[in-house]
Amino acid sequence: MDPTDIETKTLLAWENHAKAWDELMGDNGNEYFSVLELPILERIVIPRQGARALDLATGNGLVARWLAKEGASVVATDASRPMLERATARTESWYQQGKLSRERKISFEVLNAASIDAWEDFISQSLIPTEKFDIITLNMGIMDIPDLKPLASALKCLLKQDGCFVATILHPLFFTSGAYRQITFHGNPMTGQQEITRSIILEKYLDVPPARQLLFSEDENIPPPFSFHRPLHELFAPFFQEGLVLDALEETNFDESFVDYERERSSKNFLQFPKILGFRIRRASLPLVD
Repeated sequence: MDPTDIETKTLLAWENHAKAWDELMGDNGNEYFSVLELPILERIVIPRQGARALDLATGNGLVARWLAKEGASVVATDASRPMLERATARTESWYQQGKLSRERKISFEVLNAASIDAWEDFISQSLIPTEKFDIITLNMGIMDIPDLKPLASALKCLLKQDGCFVATILHPLFFTSGAYRQITFHGNPMTGQQEITRSIILEKYLDVPPARQLLFSEDENIPPPFSFHRPLHELFAPFFQEGLVLDALEETNFDESFVDYERERSSKNFLQFPKILGFRIRRASLPLVD
C-alpha cells in the first residue's frame, strides 16, 4: 500500500472516530490509561515546575492535562482537527469546573507527526533555545505513524539538552504482532484439580503488515485506524540514528485483581505477557571538550 495513501486513511479514520474516542476516554481515560500507561508516565517523565511540554497525538487531551497539573506549560497537538476540538472542549470544561487552574496553560495546535512538511513548519517556529521543550510525550500514538524518521529528526531539534521524550505503545511482541492467545485445560495429577494454562502463539514478528485496530465505535461502517507494527530494532533505530539514546524502558500489565473469570479469553487474564511498553529517549550527553 502506498505510504501516502495509508497515512491519509489513518488520519481520516481518527477524524471519523473522534467523538467515539473522546466518549470512551472521558476525563480520566480507560483502564489501560489509568492502570498501565499513566503510571509509566509518572515514573519516567522528568517533571519540573515551569517545564515546557509538547504532547503529540494528544487525542482528547488526557496526557496534556496531566502534564499541566504537574506544573508544565503544554502545547498539545494532534493531526486530527475534530480530535483537537474535543480536547479543547474537554479542557475548557476542566477549567470551568475548577479541575485545572487557568494558570496551567494548554494551547492546542494541529500537527501531523507523520508529515515531514508539518514538522518543518512546526520546527521553524521553535528554533530559538527558549522555545525548545523539556518534555515531549507521545502516549499510544507511535503505532499510528507509518514512518518514525521525521519524528526522530524533530526530537533532536526540539528537545532541550536535558529534556526527554517519553512514549507508550502496545507491546510489539505480544500485541501488534497479531499474536494468538491460547488457553489449555489439564488435570493436575497431584491434586486432581482442573488447571488452566495461558500462552501466546506468534506466527510473525519481524515482518507484520499494517492492520486495522480493534473497533472502538458502535458504527461498524467506519473503518478503525491502521496500526503499524515494528519489531524492537525497527522501533528504536530511527532515534539511535539521530544520536538519541534510550535510558528507560518499562513493560506493564494488569495484576490478578483484574482477572475476568467469566471471560477466559480476556487479555487481562494473561498475566505473564505485558500489554504496554513505555520508554524514554534523551539527547546524548554533550561531548567532552579538550
